[in-house]
Amino acid sequence: MTPAVTTNHTPVRDRVTWISYVQISFFAWFMYSFGATQALLRDEQGTGLVLASLHGTFLSIGGLLAAVSVARLMLHYGRGRVLRLGSIGTIIGVLLLTWPGVSIGVTFLGVFLAGVFGTFIVATVNAFLLDHEGLAGPAALTEANALACLAGLLGPLVIGIGAATLLGWRAGMYVVILALIAVEIWRGRNTEAFSEPPEIVAKVERGKIPRAFWWSWLLLVCVIGAEFSLTFWGADLLRERCGFGPAAAAASLASVVGGMFIGRAFGARLARAFDTESILRVAMACALASFAIAWSFTWWPVVIFGLFLTGISISVHWPLSVSRAVVASDGLTDRAAGLASVAASIASGIAPFALGALSQSIGFHLAFLMVPVFLGCGLAILLTKPVHQPRPV
Repeated sequence: MTPAVTTNHTPVRDRVTWISYVQISFFAWFMYSFGATQALLRDEQGTGLVLASLHGTFLSIGGLLAAVSVARLMLHYGRGRVLRLGSIGTIIGVLLLTWPGVSIGVTFLGVFLAGVFGTFIVATVNAFLLDHEGLAGPAALTEANALACLAGLLGPLVIGIGAATLLGWRAGMYVVILALIAVEIWRGRNTEAFSEPPEIVAKVERGKIPRAFWWSWLLLVCVIGAEFSLTFWGADLLRERCGFGPAAAAASLASVVGGMFIGRAFGARLARAFDTESILRVAMACALASFAIAWSFTWWPVVIFGLFLTGISISVHWPLSVSRAVVASDGLTDRAAGLASVAASIASGIAPFALGALSQSIGFHLAFLMVPVFLGCGLAILLTKPVHQPRPV
Protein backbone atom coordinates (compact mmCIF):
# COMPACT_ATOMS: atom_id res chain seq x y z
CA MET A 1 0.00 0.00 0.00
CA THR A 2 1.38 3.39 -1.00
CA PRO A 3 0.17 6.77 0.20
CA ALA A 4 -2.61 8.23 -1.90
CA VAL A 5 -1.26 11.75 -1.58
CA THR A 6 2.37 12.80 -1.16
CA THR A 7 2.60 16.32 -2.60
CA ASN A 8 -0.34 18.32 -1.22
CA HIS A 9 -2.80 18.56 1.64
CA THR A 10 -6.00 17.70 -0.23
CA PRO A 11 -7.34 14.19 0.56
CA VAL A 12 -7.87 11.75 -2.28
CA ARG A 13 -11.27 10.26 -1.49
CA ASP A 14 -10.72 6.88 -3.09
CA ARG A 15 -12.64 3.69 -2.35
CA VAL A 16 -10.59 2.64 0.69
CA THR A 17 -10.78 6.14 2.16
CA TRP A 18 -14.58 6.18 1.86
CA ILE A 19 -14.81 2.73 3.43
CA SER A 20 -12.78 4.05 6.37
CA TYR A 21 -14.95 7.16 6.66
CA VAL A 22 -18.17 5.13 6.71
CA GLN A 23 -16.88 2.51 9.15
CA ILE A 24 -15.71 5.00 11.77
CA SER A 25 -18.91 7.05 11.31
CA PHE A 26 -21.21 4.18 12.19
CA PHE A 27 -19.21 3.31 15.26
CA ALA A 28 -19.72 6.97 16.20
CA TRP A 29 -23.45 6.41 15.57
CA PHE A 30 -23.31 3.70 18.24
CA MET A 31 -21.27 5.80 20.69
CA TYR A 32 -23.48 8.89 20.48
CA SER A 33 -26.66 6.75 20.60
CA PHE A 34 -25.44 4.72 23.56
CA GLY A 35 -26.31 7.40 26.11
CA ALA A 36 -29.77 7.85 24.60
CA THR A 37 -30.53 4.14 25.08
CA GLN A 38 -29.54 3.92 28.72
CA ALA A 39 -32.72 5.28 30.30
CA LEU A 40 -34.82 3.08 27.99
CA LEU A 41 -32.78 -0.02 28.78
CA ARG A 42 -32.83 0.81 32.49
CA ASP A 43 -36.63 0.95 32.46
CA GLU A 44 -36.84 -2.43 30.71
CA GLN A 45 -34.40 -4.13 33.07
CA GLY A 46 -35.75 -2.44 36.20
CA THR A 47 -32.28 -1.46 37.43
CA GLY A 48 -31.19 1.55 39.45
CA LEU A 49 -28.97 4.39 38.30
CA VAL A 50 -25.79 3.08 39.94
CA LEU A 51 -26.03 -0.44 38.51
CA ALA A 52 -27.09 0.76 35.09
CA SER A 53 -24.22 3.27 34.96
CA LEU A 54 -21.80 0.33 34.94
CA HIS A 55 -22.62 -0.05 31.23
CA GLY A 56 -20.44 3.00 30.64
CA THR A 57 -17.73 1.54 32.86
CA PHE A 58 -17.63 -1.71 30.88
CA LEU A 59 -17.53 0.29 27.63
CA SER A 60 -14.49 2.25 28.87
CA ILE A 61 -12.72 -0.85 30.17
CA GLY A 62 -13.19 -2.59 26.84
CA GLY A 63 -11.83 0.43 25.00
CA LEU A 64 -8.79 0.64 27.24
CA LEU A 65 -7.93 -3.05 26.87
CA ALA A 66 -8.22 -2.77 23.10
CA ALA A 67 -6.15 0.40 22.98
CA VAL A 68 -3.12 -1.21 24.63
CA SER A 69 -3.17 -4.19 22.25
CA VAL A 70 -4.34 -2.82 18.90
CA ALA A 71 -0.91 -1.69 17.65
CA ARG A 72 0.51 -5.20 18.07
CA LEU A 73 -2.51 -6.70 16.31
CA MET A 74 -2.14 -4.28 13.40
CA LEU A 75 1.52 -5.19 13.04
CA HIS A 76 1.01 -8.97 13.15
CA TYR A 77 -2.29 -9.36 11.29
CA GLY A 78 -2.51 -6.23 9.16
CA ARG A 79 -4.84 -3.27 9.45
CA GLY A 80 -7.41 -4.69 7.04
CA ARG A 81 -7.98 -7.81 9.12
CA VAL A 82 -8.16 -5.77 12.33
CA LEU A 83 -10.78 -3.50 10.73
CA ARG A 84 -12.83 -6.53 9.68
CA LEU A 85 -12.49 -8.01 13.15
CA GLY A 86 -13.62 -4.64 14.54
CA SER A 87 -16.81 -4.76 12.48
CA ILE A 88 -17.62 -8.35 13.43
CA GLY A 89 -16.97 -7.82 17.13
CA THR A 90 -18.95 -4.57 17.25
CA ILE A 91 -21.90 -6.27 15.54
CA ILE A 92 -21.85 -9.05 18.15
CA GLY A 93 -21.62 -6.49 20.96
CA VAL A 94 -24.58 -4.47 19.64
CA LEU A 95 -26.63 -7.64 19.20
CA LEU A 96 -26.02 -8.64 22.82
CA LEU A 97 -26.85 -5.14 24.06
CA THR A 98 -30.12 -5.00 22.13
CA TRP A 99 -31.31 -8.61 22.44
CA PRO A 100 -34.79 -8.38 24.01
CA GLY A 101 -35.24 -9.77 27.51
CA VAL A 102 -31.60 -10.56 28.35
CA SER A 103 -30.13 -9.99 31.79
CA ILE A 104 -27.97 -7.01 32.68
CA GLY A 105 -24.91 -9.27 32.68
CA VAL A 106 -25.44 -9.95 28.98
CA THR A 107 -25.81 -6.25 28.17
CA PHE A 108 -22.64 -5.55 30.20
CA LEU A 109 -20.85 -8.08 27.97
CA GLY A 110 -22.35 -6.44 24.89
CA VAL A 111 -21.05 -2.95 25.66
CA PHE A 112 -17.68 -4.39 26.72
CA LEU A 113 -17.30 -6.10 23.33
CA ALA A 114 -18.46 -2.96 21.53
CA GLY A 115 -15.82 -1.00 23.45
CA VAL A 116 -13.08 -3.47 22.53
CA PHE A 117 -13.84 -3.88 18.85
CA GLY A 118 -15.01 -0.32 18.29
CA THR A 119 -11.64 0.88 19.56
CA PHE A 120 -10.02 -1.45 17.03
CA ILE A 121 -11.96 0.44 14.35
CA VAL A 122 -11.09 3.92 15.61
CA ALA A 123 -7.37 3.32 16.18
CA THR A 124 -6.88 1.42 12.94
CA VAL A 125 -8.79 3.91 10.77
CA ASN A 126 -6.75 6.74 12.32
CA ALA A 127 -3.48 4.96 11.52
CA PHE A 128 -4.59 3.97 8.03
CA LEU A 129 -5.79 7.43 6.97
CA LEU A 130 -2.69 9.19 8.25
CA ASP A 131 -0.42 6.83 6.28
CA HIS A 132 -2.63 6.39 3.22
CA GLU A 133 -3.30 10.10 2.67
CA GLY A 134 0.26 11.25 3.30
CA LEU A 135 0.44 15.02 3.83
CA ALA A 136 -3.36 15.15 3.53
CA GLY A 137 -3.70 12.91 6.61
CA PRO A 138 -4.77 15.68 9.05
CA ALA A 139 -7.43 16.93 6.61
CA ALA A 140 -8.66 13.38 5.92
CA LEU A 141 -8.86 12.60 9.63
CA THR A 142 -10.82 15.81 10.23
CA GLU A 143 -13.21 14.90 7.39
CA ALA A 144 -13.70 11.43 8.87
CA ASN A 145 -14.51 12.94 12.25
CA ALA A 146 -16.92 15.43 10.67
CA LEU A 147 -18.90 12.55 9.16
CA ALA A 148 -18.69 10.73 12.49
CA CYS A 149 -20.13 13.82 14.18
CA LEU A 150 -22.99 13.92 11.66
CA ALA A 151 -23.71 10.27 12.48
CA GLY A 152 -23.63 11.28 16.13
CA LEU A 153 -26.40 13.78 15.45
CA LEU A 154 -28.55 11.33 13.48
CA GLY A 155 -28.15 8.29 15.76
CA PRO A 156 -29.92 9.62 18.88
CA LEU A 157 -32.61 11.13 16.63
CA VAL A 158 -33.37 7.72 15.12
CA ILE A 159 -33.32 6.16 18.59
CA GLY A 160 -35.89 8.73 19.74
CA ILE A 161 -38.12 8.24 16.68
CA GLY A 162 -37.99 4.48 17.15
CA ALA A 163 -38.85 4.76 20.83
CA ALA A 164 -41.90 6.88 19.96
CA THR A 165 -43.17 4.49 17.27
CA LEU A 166 -43.79 0.80 16.72
CA LEU A 167 -40.21 0.38 15.50
CA GLY A 168 -38.85 0.55 19.06
CA TRP A 169 -35.60 2.14 20.22
CA ARG A 170 -33.56 -0.88 19.08
CA ALA A 171 -34.15 0.07 15.44
CA GLY A 172 -31.62 2.88 15.83
CA MET A 173 -28.97 0.40 16.97
CA TYR A 174 -29.81 -2.08 14.22
CA VAL A 175 -28.71 0.60 11.75
CA VAL A 176 -25.17 0.11 13.09
CA ILE A 177 -25.33 -3.65 12.47
CA LEU A 178 -26.63 -3.29 8.92
CA ALA A 179 -24.13 -0.55 8.10
CA LEU A 180 -21.11 -2.53 9.32
CA ILE A 181 -22.25 -5.60 7.37
CA ALA A 182 -22.50 -3.39 4.28
CA VAL A 183 -19.01 -2.01 4.96
CA GLU A 184 -17.48 -5.48 5.02
CA ILE A 185 -19.28 -6.48 1.80
CA TRP A 186 -17.98 -3.26 0.25
CA ARG A 187 -14.44 -3.98 1.50
CA GLY A 188 -14.51 -7.42 -0.15
CA ARG A 189 -12.20 -10.34 0.48
CA ASN A 190 -8.97 -8.47 -0.17
CA THR A 191 -7.92 -6.52 2.91
CA GLU A 192 -4.36 -5.88 1.73
CA ALA A 193 -5.24 -2.39 0.49
CA PHE A 194 -5.45 -1.34 4.16
CA SER A 195 -2.11 -2.87 5.18
CA GLU A 196 0.90 -0.97 6.44
CA PRO A 197 3.62 0.07 3.99
CA PRO A 198 6.66 -2.24 4.29
CA GLU A 199 8.84 0.61 5.55
CA ILE A 200 6.39 1.24 8.41
CA VAL A 201 6.45 -2.43 9.44
CA ALA A 202 10.25 -2.46 9.45
CA LYS A 203 10.41 0.74 11.48
CA VAL A 204 7.87 -0.46 14.05
CA GLU A 205 9.75 -3.71 14.58
CA ARG A 206 12.88 -1.89 15.71
CA GLY A 207 11.51 1.52 16.69
CA LYS A 208 10.91 3.10 20.08
CA ILE A 209 8.45 5.85 20.89
CA PRO A 210 10.40 9.12 21.39
CA ARG A 211 10.16 10.87 24.74
CA ALA A 212 8.78 13.97 23.05
CA PHE A 213 5.73 11.96 21.99
CA TRP A 214 4.40 11.82 25.52
CA TRP A 215 3.72 15.57 25.57
CA SER A 216 1.47 15.04 22.56
CA TRP A 217 -0.12 12.13 24.42
CA LEU A 218 -0.88 14.43 27.38
CA LEU A 219 -2.44 16.90 24.94
CA LEU A 220 -4.80 14.13 23.81
CA VAL A 221 -5.79 13.52 27.44
CA CYS A 222 -6.54 17.22 27.84
CA VAL A 223 -8.68 17.58 24.73
CA ILE A 224 -10.70 14.41 25.38
CA GLY A 225 -11.11 15.34 29.07
CA ALA A 226 -12.59 18.69 28.05
CA GLU A 227 -14.80 17.26 25.28
CA PHE A 228 -16.30 14.42 27.31
CA SER A 229 -16.84 16.55 30.39
CA LEU A 230 -18.79 18.99 28.24
CA THR A 231 -20.88 16.44 26.34
CA PHE A 232 -21.48 14.16 29.34
CA TRP A 233 -22.59 16.78 31.85
CA GLY A 234 -23.51 19.77 29.67
CA ALA A 235 -27.25 19.08 30.01
CA ASP A 236 -26.96 19.28 33.78
CA LEU A 237 -25.17 22.62 33.50
CA LEU A 238 -28.13 23.93 31.48
CA ARG A 239 -30.57 22.62 34.08
CA GLU A 240 -28.69 24.29 36.93
CA ARG A 241 -27.90 27.61 35.24
CA CYS A 242 -30.87 28.14 32.91
CA GLY A 243 -33.63 26.26 34.73
CA PHE A 244 -34.21 23.86 31.83
CA GLY A 245 -36.18 20.66 32.29
CA PRO A 246 -34.48 17.32 31.54
CA ALA A 247 -35.84 17.02 27.98
CA ALA A 248 -35.07 20.61 27.00
CA ALA A 249 -31.56 20.42 28.45
CA ALA A 250 -30.79 17.16 26.62
CA ALA A 251 -32.09 18.55 23.33
CA SER A 252 -30.21 21.82 23.73
CA LEU A 253 -26.94 19.96 24.15
CA ALA A 254 -27.19 19.23 20.43
CA SER A 255 -25.77 22.74 20.07
CA VAL A 256 -22.38 21.36 21.12
CA VAL A 257 -22.48 18.36 18.77
CA GLY A 258 -23.86 20.52 15.96
CA GLY A 259 -21.02 22.97 16.50
CA MET A 260 -18.53 20.13 16.39
CA PHE A 261 -19.95 18.91 13.07
CA ILE A 262 -19.72 22.37 11.49
CA GLY A 263 -16.25 22.92 12.92
CA ARG A 264 -14.93 19.65 11.55
CA ALA A 265 -16.50 20.19 8.15
CA PHE A 266 -14.69 23.53 7.81
CA GLY A 267 -11.68 22.34 9.82
CA ALA A 268 -10.79 19.90 7.05
CA ARG A 269 -10.38 22.89 4.72
CA LEU A 270 -8.29 24.75 7.27
CA ALA A 271 -6.01 21.71 7.61
CA ARG A 272 -5.22 22.01 3.90
CA ALA A 273 -4.19 25.65 4.17
CA PHE A 274 -2.56 26.01 7.61
CA ASP A 275 -0.21 23.94 9.73
CA THR A 276 -1.64 21.83 12.53
CA GLU A 277 0.14 23.67 15.34
CA SER A 278 -1.33 27.05 14.36
CA ILE A 279 -4.87 25.67 13.98
CA LEU A 280 -4.73 23.92 17.36
CA ARG A 281 -3.43 26.98 19.19
CA VAL A 282 -6.13 29.24 17.77
CA ALA A 283 -8.84 26.61 18.32
CA MET A 284 -7.74 26.10 21.93
CA ALA A 285 -7.81 29.84 22.64
CA CYS A 286 -11.23 30.15 20.98
CA ALA A 287 -12.53 27.25 23.06
CA LEU A 288 -11.45 29.01 26.26
CA ALA A 289 -13.17 32.24 25.19
CA SER A 290 -16.34 30.45 24.01
CA PHE A 291 -16.64 28.40 27.18
CA ALA A 292 -16.25 31.58 29.24
CA ILE A 293 -19.39 32.91 27.53
CA ALA A 294 -21.36 29.72 28.21
CA TRP A 295 -20.16 29.52 31.81
CA SER A 296 -20.62 33.16 32.78
CA PHE A 297 -24.23 33.80 31.74
CA THR A 298 -27.60 32.42 32.83
CA TRP A 299 -29.76 33.75 29.96
CA TRP A 300 -30.33 30.59 27.92
CA PRO A 301 -29.84 32.02 24.38
CA VAL A 302 -26.37 33.28 25.33
CA VAL A 303 -25.46 30.04 27.11
CA ILE A 304 -26.52 27.88 24.17
CA PHE A 305 -24.71 30.19 21.75
CA GLY A 306 -21.60 29.90 23.90
CA LEU A 307 -21.88 26.10 23.88
CA PHE A 308 -22.33 26.15 20.11
CA LEU A 309 -19.17 28.23 19.68
CA THR A 310 -17.36 25.92 22.10
CA GLY A 311 -18.42 22.93 19.98
CA ILE A 312 -17.00 24.61 16.87
CA SER A 313 -13.75 25.42 18.70
CA ILE A 314 -13.12 21.96 20.16
CA SER A 315 -14.14 20.19 16.95
CA VAL A 316 -10.62 19.99 15.52
CA HIS A 317 -8.87 19.25 18.81
CA TRP A 318 -9.09 15.45 18.63
CA PRO A 319 -8.34 14.74 14.94
CA LEU A 320 -5.49 17.24 14.69
CA SER A 321 -4.04 16.19 18.06
CA VAL A 322 -3.96 12.58 16.83
CA SER A 323 -2.18 13.73 13.67
CA ARG A 324 0.24 15.71 15.81
CA ALA A 325 0.93 12.67 18.00
CA VAL A 326 1.68 10.53 14.95
CA VAL A 327 4.21 13.11 13.72
CA ALA A 328 5.80 13.16 17.20
CA SER A 329 6.05 9.34 17.14
CA ASP A 330 8.73 9.50 14.43
CA GLY A 331 6.80 7.32 11.99
CA LEU A 332 5.46 4.72 14.46
CA THR A 333 1.91 5.28 13.25
CA ASP A 334 0.28 2.13 14.63
CA ARG A 335 1.74 2.59 18.10
CA ALA A 336 0.83 6.26 18.14
CA ALA A 337 -2.76 5.52 17.07
CA GLY A 338 -3.06 2.83 19.72
CA LEU A 339 -1.65 5.09 22.43
CA ALA A 340 -4.02 7.86 21.30
CA SER A 341 -6.90 5.48 22.01
CA VAL A 342 -5.38 4.73 25.43
CA ALA A 343 -5.42 8.47 26.15
CA ALA A 344 -9.03 8.73 24.98
CA SER A 345 -10.15 5.77 27.10
CA ILE A 346 -8.46 7.10 30.24
CA ALA A 347 -9.65 10.68 29.82
CA SER A 348 -13.23 9.75 28.83
CA GLY A 349 -13.49 7.41 31.81
CA ILE A 350 -11.94 9.64 34.48
CA ALA A 351 -12.76 13.25 33.54
CA PRO A 352 -16.60 13.00 33.50
CA PHE A 353 -16.52 10.91 36.68
CA ALA A 354 -14.31 13.47 38.44
CA LEU A 355 -16.54 16.36 37.34
CA GLY A 356 -19.66 14.53 38.48
CA ALA A 357 -18.12 13.70 41.84
CA LEU A 358 -16.93 17.28 42.30
CA SER A 359 -20.39 18.63 41.47
CA GLN A 360 -21.83 16.75 44.45
CA SER A 361 -20.07 19.16 46.79
CA ILE A 362 -19.74 22.44 44.86
CA GLY A 363 -22.41 22.22 42.14
CA PHE A 364 -22.09 21.81 38.38
CA HIS A 365 -21.31 25.46 37.71
CA LEU A 366 -18.07 25.51 39.72
CA ALA A 367 -17.22 21.90 38.86
CA PHE A 368 -17.30 22.82 35.17
CA LEU A 369 -14.17 24.90 35.71
CA MET A 370 -12.42 21.58 35.05
CA VAL A 371 -13.07 22.22 31.35
CA PRO A 372 -10.97 25.42 31.09
CA VAL A 373 -8.31 23.73 33.23
CA PHE A 374 -8.03 20.97 30.62
CA LEU A 375 -8.05 23.52 27.79
CA GLY A 376 -5.48 25.72 29.51
CA CYS A 377 -3.14 22.79 30.07
CA GLY A 378 -3.55 21.80 26.43
CA LEU A 379 -2.71 25.32 25.25
CA ALA A 380 0.37 25.37 27.51
CA ILE A 381 1.59 22.12 25.92
CA LEU A 382 1.05 23.53 22.43
CA LEU A 383 3.01 26.69 23.27
CA THR A 384 5.90 25.08 25.15
CA LYS A 385 6.28 21.71 23.38
CA PRO A 386 5.71 22.37 19.66
CA VAL A 387 5.83 19.58 17.08
CA HIS A 388 7.19 20.67 13.72
CA GLN A 389 5.13 19.37 10.83
CA PRO A 390 5.25 19.78 7.04
CA ARG A 391 3.61 23.06 6.01
CA PRO A 392 0.85 23.13 3.37
CA VAL A 393 2.07 23.82 -0.13
